Amino acid sequence: MLVALLTAIVLQWLRLTYGVVQNFFKEEPRNQSVLLGEDALLKCSAHESPLVSQWRNNDGSLLGFHGAGKLSGHEGRFSYVIHSPDEKHLKIENVTLRDDGLFECQMIHPSLGAYRTSAFVNVLVPPEKVAIRDIDPGSVINVVEGNDYNLSCLAANGKPHAVINWYIHGKKIEDSVTRWTEMNANRTVTAFAILSWKPRRSDIGAILTCEALHPSTSSQFRVNVTPNVLYPSEVPKIDVLSQPSLLKPGDNITMKCSVVGGNPPPRLLWFLHRNLIGSNYTYNELTKETVNIYSMVVDADDNGAVYECQSTNLADDVPLSEDAPRSIEISGETTARTGRIVAIQCRTGLSNPAARISWLINGQAVQSVIHSYLEQTTGTVTVSNLTISSTDVNVVKHQINVQCIAVNDQGATSKQLELLLKFIAPPMKPVIYGSEEMTLLEGETLNLTCESQGGNPLATLTWFRGVEKLRGTRNAALGDISQSAISVSLDRTMNNQQLKCEARNGALDEPLVVTKSLTVLCQPIGGRSWVPPRRVTVRQDRSKRLIIAGEITKLFCLVHSSNPIAQLTWTFPAVASSGLLFEEKRNNRSNQEYGGHEMESVIEFIPTEEMDGGEVQCTASHPQWVEQKFALYPLNVLYSPRIVVDGPLSVVIGEGGDFKKNITLRANPPVSTWRWQKDGSHFEHMVGAITARGPVLSGRSVTRFDSGLFTFIAGNSVGTVNVTVYVTVECKHAAYVTHITSPVIATAGEEVAMECEVDGVPKRDGMVKWLHEEQIIEEVSFVGQTRAVLRLNASFETSGAYTCLADNGKGVANRTVAYLLVNRAPAIIRQPSLLRAAGPLGGRVQLCCRAHAVPDAHFQWIVQGQSSPVRRNSSKYSFTTLQLNYSTFEGVLYISSLDRYDYQHPVKCFAINRYGEDTVEIRVSPPTAPDTPFSLRVSNITKNSLSFNWIPGFDGGSEQIFEVRYQTSVENVYHIVNSSFPEVEIQGLEPACLYEISIRARNKRGMVSEFSRPPITVYTKDEYGMDVISAAKKDSFPMSVIMVFGICCIILLLLNCFLLCYIHRRKRKRELQEKTEMVRNANNKGLDVRPVQMYGALTRAESLCRPDSINTSRSELGHEPHSEDDQSLRTMIEVSPNGYVQQVDPVNYYERECLVEYEFDPNLYGDVIKSNTLRRSPHNYVNLHHPVLHF
Repeated sequence: MLVALLTAIVLQWLRLTYGVVQNFFKEEPRNQSVLLGEDALLKCSAHESPLVSQWRNNDGSLLGFHGAGKLSGHEGRFSYVIHSPDEKHLKIENVTLRDDGLFECQMIHPSLGAYRTSAFVNVLVPPEKVAIRDIDPGSVINVVEGNDYNLSCLAANGKPHAVINWYIHGKKIEDSVTRWTEMNANRTVTAFAILSWKPRRSDIGAILTCEALHPSTSSQFRVNVTPNVLYPSEVPKIDVLSQPSLLKPGDNITMKCSVVGGNPPPRLLWFLHRNLIGSNYTYNELTKETVNIYSMVVDADDNGAVYECQSTNLADDVPLSEDAPRSIEISGETTARTGRIVAIQCRTGLSNPAARISWLINGQAVQSVIHSYLEQTTGTVTVSNLTISSTDVNVVKHQINVQCIAVNDQGATSKQLELLLKFIAPPMKPVIYGSEEMTLLEGETLNLTCESQGGNPLATLTWFRGVEKLRGTRNAALGDISQSAISVSLDRTMNNQQLKCEARNGALDEPLVVTKSLTVLCQPIGGRSWVPPRRVTVRQDRSKRLIIAGEITKLFCLVHSSNPIAQLTWTFPAVASSGLLFEEKRNNRSNQEYGGHEMESVIEFIPTEEMDGGEVQCTASHPQWVEQKFALYPLNVLYSPRIVVDGPLSVVIGEGGDFKKNITLRANPPVSTWRWQKDGSHFEHMVGAITARGPVLSGRSVTRFDSGLFTFIAGNSVGTVNVTVYVTVECKHAAYVTHITSPVIATAGEEVAMECEVDGVPKRDGMVKWLHEEQIIEEVSFVGQTRAVLRLNASFETSGAYTCLADNGKGVANRTVAYLLVNRAPAIIRQPSLLRAAGPLGGRVQLCCRAHAVPDAHFQWIVQGQSSPVRRNSSKYSFTTLQLNYSTFEGVLYISSLDRYDYQHPVKCFAINRYGEDTVEIRVSPPTAPDTPFSLRVSNITKNSLSFNWIPGFDGGSEQIFEVRYQTSVENVYHIVNSSFPEVEIQGLEPACLYEISIRARNKRGMVSEFSRPPITVYTKDEYGMDVISAAKKDSFPMSVIMVFGICCIILLLLNCFLLCYIHRRKRKRELQEKTEMVRNANNKGLDVRPVQMYGALTRAESLCRPDSINTSRSELGHEPHSEDDQSLRTMIEVSPNGYVQQVDPVNYYERECLVEYEFDPNLYGDVIKSNTLRRSPHNYVNLHHPVLHF
């Protein structure tokens, strides 16, 4: 039931809370995109009021609870705009890139609590510039047609990045454009677009445009260039303008060379035998044609001359040329192949009138012959051309008779020209006879005949064996058949060879061929069955005498005279059997020795170092042989020096020791050159305590400076090798910090790097660490073993001291502190000792104003009632500024000749830097007693010592010291030690003993403060150095019951005190009345009585030095009241009959021999304590210096 009720209450509360949060804001800030340099207004208002509200900046800093108007810092660009109590708008003037980010409105309602809402400010920046790289805007660029060009256009420093497009002829280029962006440190972006372009001649005069669009700011930028496309002209053309039909010496000829196109227009030149003869050319802008006309008078030397015209321009430096035609020779053919058309020309001499030409073929007239007439001054030349085909006329015995008859109509004579035209025809394919179904044996003679039928002329027959032409053939012609016979003596080398017969005549472009393959069987010689080779020889390639590892090597294996042909196998050393790559080639030839065959095998392989000294074996074998033959070839593989041990060598030796290192190398041929280097520098034989002799490196009495990287360079005729020896001389000293980055000053939100580098021997992993508040930082980047880089995001939470710990296990770990300081406004330290100052009238007083600030701070002092601050030093006021550490600054104001005006008018201190300011008020008063120190705490505990520190209070206007009082729970005396610093160590204590400690201050004027209350209690450690823990019994009652019981007890105690006070007051009143009555009675009786009035305790005061008693409790020792000089006094005022008051000497009312311990500067207390009432304690103490604060 109770659980259900609580659940309902919680759900109702959540519903109401959600409704309140949902309806709290009346107007929330909205995300804005603002152009750089413009103003932005972030609105924030609520339905409820009154409100306490502020804004949080985009870097995480708070702008503060301020009223309307400009805000300090931020270059005066931030301000609050407030029209009603329920709103607070943030106005940002002249927006910069630093304002880009998230801003948050925070509102606090007294009853509804805190609410927040946020919005982004997006700062828009148009591109700073748009340009085509390496090209001036609006310029003309020369490009060659067909070449590939990459044009890069950039739009720099925009936010967001611009969109870049390329245009040509006003048309957007979609393909061949590569785009990317690069982010800048100030959050702007540079956009790039590369156009891959291959110009064409149609692009001449076009506009190539790079356009950058920035949609966010509606900006558009264009950069134009004009391409000038260079391209070569066409191949030049030559025309002969005036040429006689038949050139004779002295004739004039004109040649025209023309070419179209080309940018720029080409140079058109005439050459004769590569010598320039004509360079005058003209260019027509309309037709884009370049012309060079050359005229000359020919002579006999020009017969067969070649004239050349060349065209060149910038686009193509290879000249384009055209040859002039040769002199024309007219001739008729006398032979022709069957089926081809033959042209015959008949030309007459000068005739007047022109002669007529007629043709006869084999005595038959031919019609429709074309004539042409060449008129000259002395007559006319008649030319007639006749074409004849062997398929159209009757060819008798492969020839025809052609007759040309020229008749002049004015004359009675005629001239006749007769031509015998022969037609050639190909023969039939030749045939070989004489070897059908015959077994060819070695040593026999083979007779063969080759015949070819037909052809005009008859075929010419030729015999070949392979490519060798055979001699001793017998040729004959029988009618239309051509024959050729040959006799061949067979041997085993002709086995599987071919004999070839070729037929040729003028009608064939390629000969007609017939072949015959021979199979020649071998016979045993001299009664022997089969002949193995007498010897096998292995040799190296004669063109390469040396075998070098890694280079291709050839070996030849030759088998001399074997029958049948030997089978060859190669065997390599076992070390090279696996993974050996080789290629084998075989060939054989006959040998007259025993009628056998020679066999040769060529193998190519890549030798290795391991094969050096091994043997390669070539074995010749055949199943029909009785034995095998083989030959061995020893391998002498040359290779460059190589170290026997893999990997770098190292020598680790202690300082002052000796060593000797012999480096073993393998090489073929042996090493011939030796060189040594240390850390890259060459040396001869000795450097420091290190000596190098050949491959031996040694050292005697080495020092740490002999450490280094030694390189041994050994070489032979094949190559060299570098051997590295690391020599490390260990002095084995503790690690220490050699470099640390400090201080690092940054703005909140900025990423910083702090680097620490250490050194020490030996070096090991983890010898450098970063600590913060004694906690190891894991997120550290290490460079080797000796450098650690700590990367942090600067903020007020991460600022402070960071410790670099160098520890290699030798000696004491080295600690070095680095500081990360975050820029911030000054914050004045408001310690009680700094908020007051005291000095006597006419004296001088010092006012201290201490503040934390980064990176710096300066101070201004304003005395209340004065309108301007103290600007310069004078006889009344003087000031100075000190820097106590990286982030603590102190301003000191000295006021001289103090008067009451100074007591009545406090001084304001302003601490100021560019991030803000802080102020505090300091009062000046007459000298007073010092304040009681506070925050007394234990800093260190051992079995026989305790260390304490505290915060001093106001010193009362003069120098102060501190008195620390302590006692054990079993003693009834106090021990006191003194210190001029706010910490002390008490030694000579008992182990596992409980001590009570309190402290007070005493200044030079003799004024003291009260002891701190309540005193603190602490145990020293036991004999074994272990902490002593006081166990408390666990309460068996719930805390709520105990609290109720305690409240009831307090109420009852208050009622009891009230009743006791009332009863005591009535009793005193009654006693006073009785005394008054007694005095009156005595006076009336005339007695000489001395009235005595007593104040204070009516019993004998006990000394602070209590006697030992088992009834003395610890609480009594720690809480009994004390007077200012730590003694219980009773004052008696004796009233004399004369009416004046006499003080009774209290010497008999307290014990002077109290055990109090002082140890300090006697000059300081000489005017305070001048008595022998203080006596030494067997204990001693040690003063500790004031700690230096670091931030």
